[in-house]
Amino acid sequence: MNIMYEIMLVDDEKGIRNSIKAKIDWEAAGFRIVSEASSGNEALQLLEQGPLPQLVISDIRMPQMDGIEFIRICKKKYPLLRTVVLSGYSDFDYLKSAIQLGVKDYLLKPVARAELNELLGRLSEEFEQEQKNLQISQYDHLRKNEQLRLMQENFLLQMVKDEWYSLAAIKERLQQLQLTPLTADDLKLQFVAVEMRVPTGRMADRQDRRDLLNLAFQMLCRETAAKWKEIYPFYDVANSAMMYFLVIMKSGPEHADRTERFVEELKRNIASYLKLECVTGIGEEVKGLKRLKNGYASCMLSWSQSTVYKDGEGERNWVMELTLAFTPEVERKLVQAIENLDMSTFRQQLDTIFSSERDMPMFAFTFLALRILLMFSSIAKKFELGGSALQKYLWNCQMTIADYQSREGVLGQINELAQLVMDEVKKLRFSSGQHMVEAVRKYVEENFSYELTLSSLAEMFHLNETYLSGLFKQHVGITFSDYVTKLRMAKAVQLLQENELKLTDIAMLVGYSSSSYFSTAFKKNMGKSPKDYREWYLKNHKHG
Repeated sequence: MNIMYEIMLVDDEKGIRNSIKAKIDWEAAGFRIVSEASSGNEALQLLEQGPLPQLVISDIRMPQMDGIEFIRICKKKYPLLRTVVLSGYSDFDYLKSAIQLGVKDYLLKPVARAELNELLGRLSEEFEQEQKNLQISQYDHLRKNEQLRLMQENFLLQMVKDEWYSLAAIKERLQQLQLTPLTADDLKLQFVAVEMRVPTGRMADRQDRRDLLNLAFQMLCRETAAKWKEIYPFYDVANSAMMYFLVIMKSGPEHADRTERFVEELKRNIASYLKLECVTGIGEEVKGLKRLKNGYASCMLSWSQSTVYKDGEGERNWVMELTLAFTPEVERKLVQAIENLDMSTFRQQLDTIFSSERDMPMFAFTFLALRILLMFSSIAKKFELGGSALQKYLWNCQMTIADYQSREGVLGQINELAQLVMDEVKKLRFSSGQHMVEAVRKYVEENFSYELTLSSLAEMFHLNETYLSGLFKQHVGITFSDYVTKLRMAKAVQLLQENELKLTDIAMLVGYSSSSYFSTAFKKNMGKSPKDYREWYLKNHKHG
């Protein structure tokens, strides 16, 4: 698969730029000129906006900011950016300064075709080798931090899909997972959904090839996001051909279209490496973690309708207004009604949200419906017995809700789904103790890193605390606190085997507030201190 390396051309004379562009078939040489600048200042602005090219070909003599000053700034800001200088025969002193700055390659004006071809051939080989080395180191880094990355991605998915323990607990968990930028008080964020589209017949019935393609797509998404600051990828196993990105918004005009530029780069990479098209959706910008689920829902709406926000400012304002209106308090009341099996109160709440007095456009209805479907999914996940058929059904509804042509259709679907979710809650609440314990256990397995208490779980599942304690011991065979410790130890063992994270980080990641408390618990349960266990493991698994 041929890789195209990107070039920025910098020269104050347009004629010279055009002459260089016309010199050779750039694409045949494996390069593409993606941007041009007529001065060092303009070039720096373009580099600041990103994404960075692999190579800059710059004139050495320019007004305002000469090539030497431009290269000096580039070396400081973008140390990995390769620079080639253009110089005349009389520019020897300039050239000497460029060489002192570490510039290895130069072209004399007028540029000869053979010299340009030779230089590009050599650079192409060097870039290819650098790319291989980078991939090896990235793979190594990913492998070493695999457990942490998986925990980060799982948590981002949990944040958009599941019921929250509490905002304070969410912020603490984000810090433990080294996602601290998401805890900022002035946080502004946006979601992106990207779906890879495989043409019918391309994979035939080969599921193994399809799985491999999904894996390649996910890795490419992660690699692309890794080059951008504070863009966090995650995915849902329910749809392996789809990736999501949480983008932290930055202030300043140079960041105004940052998300769009990231999406364009991702599309180019998917087209270039996988030879596939993709469907994308960019959600509304939201302020603060409390609005996070609204941001995710708006990105799903954008994905499902693809161009919904490009039709006018009125639509955009509607969605922005709705992302503010659907508050955590509104969601809490709806959840309460469903879990208390109170359909009458649920319908009253719905009437308030979908007020018939307001002239609400269809896509606004769809946004609210998506938001409620997300809420249904989190309740279903908590209460569903024996499998995840309802969750899968809700996912499919989420994918197709935008196809409804009428408000009545959307409301009918929501009422029907509310009844299905309520039936699932009812089934569990009035089922045998074993089923209830399984639901509690499943919840604990996903949330053991929090300060879980029996009283909070009893309240969450509408049970008496003493009854839950006895029930848990009866069906699991050990006490609730011993079970939580067992889960924490198993996760600690995985993290210790990677030899990347500090012991204090591991302690926090598995739910201990202090490393000494963690060490004591680990030694008591595993017979070795965390430090001794890691040393033992590394010694015995050197070639693993």
